[in-house]
Amino acid sequence: MEQQEPKPQEVISKETAYLITNMMEDVVQKGTGQAAKTLGRPVAGKTGTTNEFINAWFIGGTPNLVVGTFVGFDDRRTLGETESGAHAALPIWINFMKEALKSLPVMPFTIPEGITFVKVDPATGLLNSEQEDQPGNVEIFARGSEPTQAVQRRLDPMDFYKIDQPD
Repeated sequence: MEQQEPKPQEVISKETAYLITNMMEDVVQKGTGQAAKTLGRPVAGKTGTTNEFINAWFIGGTPNLVVGTFVGFDDRRTLGETESGAHAALPIWINFMKEALKSLPVMPFTIPEGITFVKVDPATGLLNSEQEDQPGNVEIFARGSEPTQAVQRRLDPMDFYKIDQPD
């Protein structure tokens, strides 16, 4: 009998994997997956809904367990107009994960060495100015891909009004 053992190979870098994971953490922290915050641990995930609410899903995980839930019929018919991934699949996922995670430790997602944190200007995506009063968002980048140009000066909407005024 012939057997073939698969040979693992890296298909994306650890940095790229972490950037995607971080985006999926935002789905739980700020987006359609917020109900998963009830687990009280780091969670990354993605809701999904097909056209006409035919299918709905939530794929999500913690650093030590990944699970997907899919809701739909065997034939092509709608689940109903409110049955999105967040509404139909996510509650099932949460109920399963509450039990499945009981014996697993709470742990953060590992941040690879090649990730850097940079405060950027939310309007331009450029490096935030050094002024303390300037708002900014801390964003993550694979080292070498972060912005290098800084915002020179924040424009005020009144600047445009002044330009349009006759001398």
